[in-house]
Amino acid sequence: MHRRLLVKPLLLLSLVGASADCSRAQVICELVCDCMHCNDQDEILVCAQYSHQEDLADAYGCGEAWSALSICIEEKGTCDEIEFTTIENGIGNRCGAELRGLDDCIKAASAHGGFRIE
Repeated sequence: MHRRLLVKPLLLLSLVGASADCSRAQVICELVCDCMHCNDQDEILVCAQYSHQEDLADAYGCGEAWSALSICIEEKGTCDEIEFTTIENGIGNRCGAELRGLDDCIKAASAHGGFRIE
């Protein structure tokens, strides 16, 4: 009986800790792959792409700009069971300002004009 009472709080704490350690890139990857029903190989590629973008932003001191973009993607992205997107017909990219903010931050920090984040 005591063991059962102790295991549940420990399990809950481990789940909370695991979600707290989840990067913004992982959150976006899960959203995209849940929407698009990624197979294992596609999920690896999608997650690597977002992880690379997050690492690049961090390397250039643009973590805040990356956070703004990733939160926008999470909040304004839509799924039609085939594609996850922030593009809306007639409006354009709902996260365009955040994307430009990250791109501008990287360009400003780079001696070579930065890298284009897409």
